[in-house]
Amino acid sequence: MITGSYILALATAAAVLSAAGYYFTARGSNKYLLVSRWSYNAATALVITAVVYLIILFLNDRFEFTYISSCSSIDLPVNFKITSLWAGQEGSFLLWAAFSVLLGLWVRLKAKEQIGWVMFFYMISLLFLFTLLNISSPFKLNAAIPPDGQGLNPLLQSFWMQIHPPIMFLGYAATFVPFAFAMAALASNKFDSWVKLTFPWAIFSVCTLGAGIFLGGYWSYETLGWGGYWGWDPVENASLVPWLANIALVHGMILERKKGTFRKTNLFLAITTFLMVIYGTFLTRSGVLADFSVHSFVDLGLNAYLAAFLIGFTVVSYGFLALRAKSINSAEPTRSPLSKEFAVFLGMLFIILSAFLVLMGTSAPLITRLFMEPSAVDISYYPLTNLPIAVILGIVLGMAGVFTWRVISWRELKHKLIVPLIAAVMIVALSALMGVYNIIHLLFIFTSAFAFIANLILMINHSQRGFNKIQADIIHIGLALMFIGIVISSGYSYGEKSSLELNESEELMGYRLTYKGIKIIDANREQAILVVERGSDSFNAPLDFIYSRQGLVRNPYIKKFLSYDLYISPEEIKTIKAADSSQTIILSKGQTKVFDGCEITFEGFAQGSHADSGMFSIGAELKVKTIDGKTETIKPIYKLSGETPELIPAALPGTNMNVYLLKISADEGAIMLGISENDIPDVFKDKQILIVEITKKPLINLVWLGLIMIVVSSGFAAYWRFKEAA
Repeated sequence: MITGSYILALATAAAVLSAAGYYFTARGSNKYLLVSRWSYNAATALVITAVVYLIILFLNDRFEFTYISSCSSIDLPVNFKITSLWAGQEGSFLLWAAFSVLLGLWVRLKAKEQIGWVMFFYMISLLFLFTLLNISSPFKLNAAIPPDGQGLNPLLQSFWMQIHPPIMFLGYAATFVPFAFAMAALASNKFDSWVKLTFPWAIFSVCTLGAGIFLGGYWSYETLGWGGYWGWDPVENASLVPWLANIALVHGMILERKKGTFRKTNLFLAITTFLMVIYGTFLTRSGVLADFSVHSFVDLGLNAYLAAFLIGFTVVSYGFLALRAKSINSAEPTRSPLSKEFAVFLGMLFIILSAFLVLMGTSAPLITRLFMEPSAVDISYYPLTNLPIAVILGIVLGMAGVFTWRVISWRELKHKLIVPLIAAVMIVALSALMGVYNIIHLLFIFTSAFAFIANLILMINHSQRGFNKIQADIIHIGLALMFIGIVISSGYSYGEKSSLELNESEELMGYRLTYKGIKIIDANREQAILVVERGSDSFNAPLDFIYSRQGLVRNPYIKKFLSYDLYISPEEIKTIKAADSSQTIILSKGQTKVFDGCEITFEGFAQGSHADSGMFSIGAELKVKTIDGKTETIKPIYKLSGETPELIPAALPGTNMNVYLLKISADEGAIMLGISENDIPDVFKDKQILIVEITKKPLINLVWLGLIMIVVSSGFAAYWRFKEAA
């Protein structure tokens, strides 16, 4: 029953042995190399075995394990039982460790004469994960075995959540590689080869972390129903900060490879990217932000260990860098602002500034805790601080597309700027005509359009040299498009709410919406069917309501058009009971009230039949005295069969009105009557109401297109760099 815990303990012991062996190897004792290699192989095999074993436990509904009972259930589909492996923090640590040990095989292969120091620091990084796994193990047992598990949160039962965490943790694992080589370079005082070896991994980490951010954002947009894709939550920021640091590192590595500059900066960025991953883990997994994040994990007793590793890594790595700073020689950077080198440097500078500002905002609850009651920054802090940076980055991106690696003349610069600037002005003018009125937004669109056109021209020129030469240009084009999509979709979305009765139609934002009722999908899921029409075009918009142990989940419907998304978000299905109105009267037994000149007295109940199974009927005996003094007794009937009552009216003497028995309060001896002409009016009927919000999201597809271009092109760039390194 505790096989899994034994596997993790043995893997940790093997990792400790391997780290010790590589340390002595680094100090010159090569006799420890073989035992280090085999103990690493053992740790790798044991971690992979633990992953496979945990999946088998999920598939066999082994609810004696706390992690499985909290993330799975008997009726959960097989695909989600497998992906429940990373549904909670214990399993996600295991997945992260599995990716890390597998990447370590490549690290060991490429380290060569530096194998001792490289693998020692890599093993220290792995021991961080192994320690967390032993403290917060996915193989802990329940005190009592539940008959069924709690099930997987419906929000996580999504295709995007099946692939998002593995990609994200692969990106986190990839940050270990440059860190290990950078630390080895500092320990050995040899700085010539580490960038060449780890450059592909830095790009690969940009690709995978970027893909994880994209998938997480799209999942939020498609699943949660709030209409956004980035909420600046600490868990979101925990992936954004190392991604930005990694982007800065990649550009610093480009400068070092081409010009021999920024060696100290690159060592600092490789260390910082790794530390930001550890810090993000501390923030989101320790529980310190539980009151400030909707995604943060609860504290599983990891606080002290996470803090100890974070402090230890920070002191040792930055200490090494400070110690070696004087011996790290690099070329002098070009001082002319008319060169691509200067543009890349400025880009790095502002990307680092953006990462720092996001980090400070995310850390606000920890910082304020030192002086007062913990508090978080307002969400507006993030766009306010990052929008000016994004405007400047647009200029820098455009200049990087115009400049070359040699210093160009002012005359040549003016010639290259003509087309991008004119095109950017035209795009701004078009944006203004389309309703963009904010000056800062127009400036942002101008700089982004300038970057887009400048890099598009550069890509066309580079395409003659082959597909592998245009990856950076595509990434920069994608970033410019993403910037435009973000400002337009965020600043100029507009929507309206509607409360639709069953089979009722309403015009909203040029669309005709008709609520057609509820479709039962299964015991826990129903769909509200909405028909959306515009002219001759129409489509059904099924809106999911999923009921689970974790609460109600509402899924939106998204209709994609070329220039916008139509985002339909359900809020509530409610039933409005027949309400009091001027056409209703309430009578207690023996009480008389006048309606339209008639005196109506409630004499008592006339008990109906219970003969038919499931049927109940009751009448109300009413004495009615008309205007001309005649008295009659009438008996409206309330019949209940199933959920919907049948109201059988009685004619009100001397009028063309009908009397309906709407409600009965037997305990109080009271009734509610409804009086109307002919058939029962709607005011006496229960009403089913669907409340929805419909929103237009202009140019949101540019956000997804830009991110896809960044991720795919960085993936191709990593591939070409791996080939080059091989």
